[in-house]
Amino acid sequence: MAEGDTGGIRSGGAAQGDAFSKREKANEDFYVRDQEMQKLRALKKKIEEHKKHLEELEKNVSDTMAQGGKK
Repeated sequence: MAEGDTGGIRSGGAAQGDAFSKREKANEDFYVRDQEMQKLRALKKKIEEHKKHLEELEKNVSDTMAQGGKK
């Protein structure tokens, strides 16, 4: 077969295809990692909000108990 015929090897051969595949996989991995990091940041923010809310509730309970003892 001559170069360019059906089934012929492209210039660059398998190494060029491997480089493209590796780059594509790296881009996909980066995207997935970035999405996971965004989700983790959102979860951390929610945790902090819930901690603040718990602190407020604990303070309210303490205040209520303190007022109940004075009456």
